[in-house]
Amino acid sequence: MTNYCFFNTVKAWGGGEKWHLEVASYFHKKGEKVLLVASPNSVLARKAKELGITVHTVRVSNLSFLNPIVVFMLARLFKQFKVERLIMNSPRDLKCAGLAAHLIKLPRVIFRRGSDIAIKNNKLNRFLYQKVVHQVLVNSPATGNSLNANNADLVDKRKIKLIPNGIDSGKFFEEPSNIIYKRLADEFVLCNLGRLVQQKNQTFLIDLAVELKKRRFNFKLIIGGSGPLESELKQKAAALGVADSVVFLGFIERPKDVYFSGDIFVLPSLWEGFGYVLAEAGLCSLPSVAFNSSSNSQIIQDGKTGILVPEQNHVLFADAVIKLSENDKMRKEMGEAAKSFVMKNFEADQIFKKIEDAIM
Repeated sequence: MTNYCFFNTVKAWGGGEKWHLEVASYFHKKGEKVLLVASPNSVLARKAKELGITVHTVRVSNLSFLNPIVVFMLARLFKQFKVERLIMNSPRDLKCAGLAAHLIKLPRVIFRRGSDIAIKNNKLNRFLYQKVVHQVLVNSPATGNSLNANNADLVDKRKIKLIPNGIDSGKFFEEPSNIIYKRLADEFVLCNLGRLVQQKNQTFLIDLAVELKKRRFNFKLIIGGSGPLESELKQKAAALGVADSVVFLGFIERPKDVYFSGDIFVLPSLWEGFGYVLAEAGLCSLPSVAFNSSSNSQIIQDGKTGILVPEQNHVLFADAVIKLSENDKMRKEMGEAAKSFVMKNFEADQIFKKIEDAIM
C-alpha cells in the first residue's frame, strides 16, 4: 500500500480540481491510503468528503512559501500521514507544499501541469523544477512544450510524462441529467461551460452573438459557469443589444444538463491544457467549434468531430456555427464521431492506469 497526498488548494472548481478528485478517487477505490488537501469550503473538499476520501483543509496564498509556520505545518502533516507520493496541480501549491516536501525529503514529488502557459525562467522555478519535483505530468503536447519555452533546460525532458486527462464514460452516462434550457420554437442553441474568467474568454462569445444577430440567425447562446467576470459579461451583452440572445446559467453542478440543452458546443478559451468540456460535449454527441490553438486539436478532429477556426475571429466562428446549423446530417455524424473518438482515446481506466504506472 502506498500513501498518496493530492494537494490542491484552488478554491474554484475547474479542470485541475476535477482531475485531482477523479485520480484521488481511483486510488481510494483501489484501497490505497489517500489524503486530499484542499481549500476550506471548496467544491473539491466537499466532493472528496462525499466519496469518503480523507480531507484536510488549509488556506494557502501565493506567498505562503515565505511563511515558515505554514511550511513546517505542511511538513508535519506529510510526516504524520507518512506521505510517499505528493501530487500537486498549481504553481502556488508547488511553491509551498513542494518546499515542505523537500525539507523532509519526501520520496516522490509529482507536479501535474495542466495549463499551456510558459513557465517563468527565474531562480525559484529553477529550484522547484530541478531540485524539488521528481516528475511532471502534462496533459497535452502543447502543455509539454510550454514547460521549457523560456528556458530549454528548465525541466529535464526525462522528468516529463505525457498523459491526457481521462473520462469515465460509464459513470458519465449513468449520472442523471435534465435539460436546463428549453429551446423556443426552432432556435439553434449554442452551449458553453466554464469559469467566467479571462482565460475562458466568454467575452468573445458576446461578440459572436452580435455577429450572429447581425446575420438574422435564430439562436440562443447558453453559458454555464460562475466567476468574477459575470457582471461585466452581462453588461456587455446588454450594451451590445444581445442580452435577449444570451442566457447565463450560473454555477453548474451537472455538466450534462448544459450539453443536452444545446445543438453544438462552443469554446473560445485563450488556452486549454486539456479541454475537459470538449471531451464531455463529445460524449454527449455534440460537435464543437473552437479556436485552432493550444490543445484543442488533441480532442477536436477538424472537419470530423467539430470545426477549428483561427483565434479571435468571430466572423469565421459564426460561419462554422451556421454551417453546422444548416446541415443536420453532418452535425449528427460529427457528434457521433466525437463520442466515438473520446471513448477510444480518453477512457478513464486506461488513463488512470498510466498515471499509476508513471508515479510509482
